[in-house]
Formats: sequence, structure tokens, C-alpha cells
Amino acid sequence: MGKEEQALKVEEKLAKLGRGRDSESGKADGMNGDGPAPDAGALEAAKRTAFIEQGLRLLELAETGDKAAAEKAYKLAEELRSLFPDDPLAAALYGSSHSLMGRYASEGSTMFARAIEGIEIIEGAVRRDPENIVLRKIRAQHSYRLPEAFFHRTAAAISDFQYLAAQFRAGSKEIDSGEYQRILYQLGDCYLQLGMSADAREVWDELLALNPNSPYAEAARKQLHQHLPQELLSPPEMEDIDDLLDWAIALFRQGLKGSPAAAAAAKVCLEKVHQLRPEDPAVEAYYGSALALTGRYSSNSSDMFQNAVQGLALVNSALRDWPKSPEIRLLRGYLCFSLPEPLFHLTDRAVEDFEWVREWYLTTSRRKREKVLSRAEFLDLLFSLQTAYRRLGQNEKADALTLEIETERARPAEN
Repeated sequence: MGKEEQALKVEEKLAKLGRGRDSESGKADGMNGDGPAPDAGALEAAKRTAFIEQGLRLLELAETGDKAAAEKAYKLAEELRSLFPDDPLAAALYGSSHSLMGRYASEGSTMFARAIEGIEIIEGAVRRDPENIVLRKIRAQHSYRLPEAFFHRTAAAISDFQYLAAQFRAGSKEIDSGEYQRILYQLGDCYLQLGMSADAREVWDELLALNPNSPYAEAARKQLHQHLPQELLSPPEMEDIDDLLDWAIALFRQGLKGSPAAAAAAKVCLEKVHQLRPEDPAVEAYYGSALALTGRYSSNSSDMFQNAVQGLALVNSALRDWPKSPEIRLLRGYLCFSLPEPLFHLTDRAVEDFEWVREWYLTTSRRKREKVLSRAEFLDLLFSLQTAYRRLGQNEKADALTLEIETERARPAEN
């Protein structure tokens, strides 16, 4: 059963509990047509459990970029908190959903304020019940999703993931094997964000041994293979500029997949190529994208903003010079898609570029399109477009894209 189906099932349970409560309150003699009325305390406990189950499922959906789920999670958390004002779990769910709604705020200051308020609410809840595994899960995921450059919560996420992993190893029934694998992946990812490569490798070695074919193991394996030695931070001496450009683009793509070292190396190389070919729009676009990418990995928020703004300006300049380039459109689309919406308001621009490239791909010969996008990369584009639609609350467009994605997946490989 999928997460959305599970959420609907719990919604039905909540509705039944609400009808039961109304019916019970209307019986003066404590009886109903089928026998004794339910115990009020048991009914409240059941309602609390159902609310929390639904809240957790909606929150998990919301963290994937589902705006409708985020709105439902926030509304449910508000009601849960009003019904159980002294419950730490109710407070933590409210804090996390309140913070998540900041993602869709029209002002950057609102996004920051909601995140900080969420941190304070969740910290207060954990202080009241520090051994509660569900509370630690909520705080771990909340800390994990916040950008480290602004909120510095990666260390807190590490602490919670370590605690949860220890509880699983101790035999806790509140964490299943699949969830443990996700915890190991996210713990290793947190280590990498803080430059603790040896710790990340140790944790991911355990993940790979546990289930080498899981999606989390595959994601960890890719990141492990992307580690670059320090000498790659300086470009090699090359006579052929095209060779340097190809090498720089390969580094840039590794940087997109999570390697700060590759991103830094790509920026150095592309800057050199741009100096040698200042009139080449494609080179300018790649250099701008690489500049913005290095900002993403910066621990300094000023550098992050400055690099993003300068990089986007370069890509926009390149696109003005070559407006029908699918490669430059793709670069700008992914750059806009990667920037926080409340601060930059560029998701609609990403949608515009993704839709343009999608139309170009579907109406272009196989020979031409394969020079820009492989079939797997086109699928990634469709998934990104779907996520962008949901980020903007355009759920009907996102749902309509599902059929196209499934059709593309099922299409036989071209020979």
C-alpha cells in the first residue's frame, strides 16, 4: 500500500472516530443502539493515535515536495495541538509542519522565521521526552532537510540518527529494516556535509553489507564513487581546449551528484575555458552553472547568494545569445530548480525551461536529442518537472505527467 493510500485509510479512521464521538456525546443514558457507549478515555487515545499516524504520513509526503500534503499536515497538526496541548508529539508535529510551510512562503524572511520557530518548538518537545523514538525521528528529519549554510542543524541530525540507529540495533520495534537503511544513508550524508568522509564510508559500508541492492545502498555507492583526490582541485595542463572543456563538464556533472570537490574543480576549469572562449554561450552557461553550484556547497551564506546570483546572470546572458539551445535551457532550468523558492521565486522559470526542453525532445530526431539528453536523463527531467509543478501547487499538471512518465518507462529501448 502506497503512502497516499495509507493516508486516506487513516483519514477514514479519523472520520469514524469523529462520528463515534458525536454519537457518544448525544446519549444521555450512556448507551447506543448497539450496546454500551465507548469509553471516553479510550476514544481520545484512539483519536490521538490516528491523528499522529496521519500527521506522520502527510509529513513524509510533504517532505518530497507535495504542497497539498504539506497544507494538510499543517492543518491536522494545528487541530492535534489544540486537542492535546501538553503532548510533546503533538507539539513536534506542529513544529515540523509549521517549518515546512515556510517553503511556500512568498517572503524569504517568513521562510527563515518559520524554520527557527519550528526548531524551537521541536527542541522543547524533545526536552520533555528525550527517549521518545518518534520524537527523535521528527527532529532528525527536520534538521536533515534544513540547509546547513543557514541553520547549522546537520550536527543535530547526526546526533538523532546515531540514537535511532543504536535503538534499532538494540531491538526496538519502532524502527523497521527499511527505515534503518534510510537512517544509515542519511547519517552518512550528514557526515559528508561536515567533511567527515571516513565516518560516512564506515556507515555506508554497513548499509552496503546489509542490503546492497536497496535504493539507499545505490545512492550511497554513487556518492562513494564521486570522491575526488585533492589534486583535482587544480586543472591539468592541456593543449586542447576542447579536452579541458569535456573534462570540466564531466566534473560539473559529478558536482551535481553531491561532490563538493568536483564542483570546485569544475568551476576552476570552466573559468579558464571561459577566459579563452568568452564569446561561446555554452561555455558561459556551464561556467555560470558551476559558479552557482560551488555556492551551494559553501558554508558561508553570503557566498551562497552571491555565487547563485552571479551564476544565474551568466546563464541568462548565454541564453539571450542562444535562446534555442536545449543544453543552455536545461542548465538554467536545473539551476532555477535548485534554488530555494521563498528566496529566489524561480520555480516558475524552471518549469518554463523544463517544458521547453521536453517539447524539443519529443519533436526532435533521435540523433539530435541523444547529443543532449539520454533517455534516463529525459526521465529525470520529467520527474523534476513533476516536482516543480507540486512545489507551485499545480497538482493537476503533476498528476497528468505521471502517465507520461510511466509510458516513457515502459517504452522499449531504441536500437
